[in-house]
Amino acid sequence: MTRGYRPVIAIGEAKQKALAWGLLVFTLEPGDNLPFHFVICNRECISLVRVRRLKYPGYDVAAIGHSCRNEIEILRALPVTREIFRELWVRGPDREWYRYLVLPGSLELLENRDETDND
Repeated sequence: MTRGYRPVIAIGEAKQKALAWGLLVFTLEPGDNLPFHFVICNRECISLVRVRRLKYPGYDVAAIGHSCRNEIEILRALPVTREIFRELWVRGPDREWYRYLVLPGSLELLENRDETDND
């Protein structure tokens, strides 16, 4: 189990950010005790998303691997097929979002959609 309160405001902000990026968001019921906070879909890709709010900066993969190790372990413990991805979304004190793809043996930083969509 994780420590502290569920980051309700950060989860809401993350859902709004996902919608702004054009992703389809599936919301869970507030009473659901699942190891992820919401589900996103982008074309054929489905991701289970867990949100973490950090009070201090440090967003490189090594720092996140250390500061968010509990959340990463929780996501890795989810039995999913190869078609379903696990993502950790981190919001820092600057209210900036950082997305990480949680793989069985590693962690990858994902680019935010508003930085890559220039159409």
